[in-house]
Amino acid sequence: MTKWVPDLSKHRGPRYLAIADALAEDIAIGRLPIGARVPTHRELAYQLGLTVGTVTRGYAEATTRGLIDGEIGRGTFVRERPPPGFGEAPLERKEQGDIDFGLNYPPLGDEEEAAFRSGLREVAGSSQLDTLLGYTPHVGLERHRRAIARWFRGQGVSADPARTIVTSGAQNGMMLAFAAMLKPGAVVLVDRFTFPGMISLAAMLRLRLVAVDMDDEGVLPDALEAACRQYGPRAYYAVPTMHNPTCATLSIERRRAIARIAEREDLLIVEDDIYRFLDDAPPEPLVALAPEHVIFLSSASKQLVPGLRIGGLIAPERMMGRIEAVIRTSTWMPAPPMAELLTRWVEDGTSTRLEDRKRHVMAERRTILSRVLEGHAVSSQPRSMHAWLGLPEGREAREFAQAAAMRGVLVSPGEVFSAARGPGRRHVRICIGNPATGNAVTKGLEILRDLLADGATTPQPSIL
Repeated sequence: MTKWVPDLSKHRGPRYLAIADALAEDIAIGRLPIGARVPTHRELAYQLGLTVGTVTRGYAEATTRGLIDGEIGRGTFVRERPPPGFGEAPLERKEQGDIDFGLNYPPLGDEEEAAFRSGLREVAGSSQLDTLLGYTPHVGLERHRRAIARWFRGQGVSADPARTIVTSGAQNGMMLAFAAMLKPGAVVLVDRFTFPGMISLAAMLRLRLVAVDMDDEGVLPDALEAACRQYGPRAYYAVPTMHNPTCATLSIERRRAIARIAEREDLLIVEDDIYRFLDDAPPEPLVALAPEHVIFLSSASKQLVPGLRIGGLIAPERMMGRIEAVIRTSTWMPAPPMAELLTRWVEDGTSTRLEDRKRHVMAERRTILSRVLEGHAVSSQPRSMHAWLGLPEGREAREFAQAAAMRGVLVSPGEVFSAARGPGRRHVRICIGNPATGNAVTKGLEILRDLLADGATTPQPSIL
């Protein structure tokens, strides 16, 4: 056991928060190395002259932040943080011929390549090329903002061009929203499992993430409200449709409950609805239910082609100026030629055609997934690009991912999606959009099925 006694004199506020802050600081400077066992609640309480309850609350806060993790019968240890790479990068360097279920790419084929070649020629021949090659407004040209708004409306999202901003993709939109509206140290609520890009972004912006409990449908409104009261958060990051990684989709009843919480608690919601287009009838977006408390964002990367790097966000009018200031400071403007290409695709129907193709391909691949992994604990949706696979009892996600990589199949261990502690150790995410063909998807899934059969056969009963 590590003889760790923190110096709480440097930390203001409640003593339980001071314990968590001291843990974070000592882990950052290496005083508490990864895997170190920290003192028991009772021992630390004695050393600090505090109650056991205060230390228990401090350890609970540190666990929520992902700093430590308890194991029954063994103690509490400094947690190993997931490796960098947004949870998308394979554990080992990708080899030629590997089947990559790790990267959450959309299916790409000859249609996308032909459309991109043709579109670039049209943009290059445009009479407005001089405008596209120069500096443009930070939030995008008015023509491009109108096209983004129209594109959103095609997915059932009401969008006013005056409140629409062109972004350099969804990740850029997230950065703009949080950098504009939050200061370092602000609390952001996230689902227990969340997009690793949010975890990386929070670290960069020095935001404090707090994980909220969820079930097979997504975040629990009661847990969200309780977290608001306990932590005083400024924002909540939501992926309400085909959640990454669990594939959960919030019902309209839960969305309404979340919207009421946002209005009552003055909570900003950043709604990342990047997979919405894959759902035949997605519920009403949060931005429609609480428009003054939601920044909605999406991107062409999943819907069309990743290399386009253009997306958009809808923001309340009172937030527009602050977001524009962050764009000016960071990227200055989205790339006008790429925004023009997306605009032309929206206007001539190319975007609709390519999205329809992706829905069709993903429906076929989802059928393959259901057939090959029948009887296993798989959470997915009819056209989802990814699935959340529960492992048999006794199997660890990282060990399973390593074993799969040895057989030429790359998957993402669930731990990299965990905003708090441990359940991800029994899950892996499988992205079936990335492989070039349906045959490759079938082969990769069959290898995973064989690996599952090598161990125990009791599946996990839920996404958690």
